[in-house]
Amino acid sequence: MSWEADRYWRGRSPRRALWLGGGALLAAFALLFAALEATAGRASTLVLYPPFFCAAFGLAARRLHDRGRSARWLVALAVPLVGPLWLGVEMLLLRGNRGGNAWGAEPGNPPRDYLTVA
Repeated sequence: MSWEADRYWRGRSPRRALWLGGGALLAAFALLFAALEATAGRASTLVLYPPFFCAAFGLAARRLHDRGRSARWLVALAVPLVGPLWLGVEMLLLRGNRGGNAWGAEPGNPPRDYLTVA
C-alpha cells in the first residue's frame, strides 16, 4: 500500500488505544446510523459499513502487531465461535510484546538516547 491511509495499518497499538478507539468508532457509527436512518431511511445506512469495517480492521491489525502477530490472523474471524473468541481475548485482554518487534518499538516507551539526561 502506498496511499495515505496506509499509516493506520502499520505500527503497534496498546490495549488502551484499541479500547478507546473501538469505543469512539462504535459511538460514531451509532450516531451516524441513527441520524441517517431518521433522515433518509434504513437503506441509506449501508454507506456506513465500508468505512466502519476499514477502521475496525485497521485498529485490529495494529493491535495484533503489538502482540507480535501479522494482520493475517484476522482470518480467524471466519472460524465460527472459536476464532472471534480467541481474537477477542488476544487483542482485548493480553499485554503486547515487551520491547521492539517486526512492527516497531513498544508503544508508549520511547527509545532512550545516550544523550538524554534522565
